[in-house]
Amino acid sequence: MRLLQTSAAALVAAACVAPASANLLTNPGFEDQDIVAPGGEEFFAGSGWTAFGGNTFLQDSSFGVVPNGGDQSLKMFGFSGMFQDFAINPGDTANGGIHMLNPGFDPLANGQVAAVNIEWKGAGGADLGFISNGTFIAGAPTDTWTLQTVTGVAPAGAEIARLTIITGDFLPGGPGGAPYYDDAFFEITPVPEPASLGLLALGGLAAARRRRA
Repeated sequence: MRLLQTSAAALVAAACVAPASANLLTNPGFEDQDIVAPGGEEFFAGSGWTAFGGNTFLQDSSFGVVPNGGDQSLKMFGFSGMFQDFAINPGDTANGGIHMLNPGFDPLANGQVAAVNIEWKGAGGADLGFISNGTFIAGAPTDTWTLQTVTGVAPAGAEIARLTIITGDFLPGGPGGAPYYDDAFFEITPVPEPASLGLLALGGLAAARRRRA
């Protein structure tokens, strides 16, 4: 009986720890496209990324910002952003983030915000809401790479989780400054399968038998 109880407890422990996926992003450090334009800056459409807003640029350290990792980082200004999409099921947990830098020579000002968001999409691309860190704003420490993260559970009807890095004047005061981004990540932890929930019930039964004994 003791062996059965021990085995059940081990199975329950394994079932309750749903493994997160590895980093799902393509080109998370913006290194896949080499800068070939003179001067160390080039417009970035992005291997794996879909860009919007038109103000996304790769830079190397010759512009004065040393990347968080690798040889290149991403600069954005005005209203701009990039995203990647991933299949997800309701109840799954999505966790993403990216390193951001507020450059001292062109810092965030006025209502400019740099953010990392997770957007939920349903059938046909229907918007189901989003979550955002939204904390990288004017007055953020300058010239220091800071990891900004966002985590949430996919709502009912969700089919796609979209990791978006974005900047814009989302607060009063207008635009100002050009944040930098580098070394992003995105992972999904699946909701436990019904079989795992059955193992959980088995573990509860084993615990109850121990108490009675």
